[in-house]
Amino acid sequence: MSELQKYISKRIRILRIQSGMTQEQLEEKADLGTNYAYKLENLEPNIKISTLEKIIEALNVDLQTFFDLTLKEESTDLAQLIDTIKSLPEYKQNKVISAINIIINETK
Repeated sequence: MSELQKYISKRIRILRIQSGMTQEQLEEKADLGTNYAYKLENLEPNIKISTLEKIIEALNVDLQTFFDLTLKEESTDLAQLIDTIKSLPEYKQNKVISAINIIINETK
């Protein structure tokens, strides 16, 4: 499974949930087959570009939003921290995020 496939699957799930849609509602709105959204979100099939376009339209987002493409004109401490965390293996990312959450909660 490629990193792009993983990213697309996660973005579909995140944006679907943020829009308040069920998998069935997304399938209906994007004219997809039964259980197709479930399969996409669980990394089963490869997705055609035309299907991805239907999903993006059904989610009512543009390409920049879907792919979360933002230009970074300056490198802030927060952006550097995020980049550093992203470069870690996933199990270490989770540990670091948990530790940061503990620190934030203790400083409230």
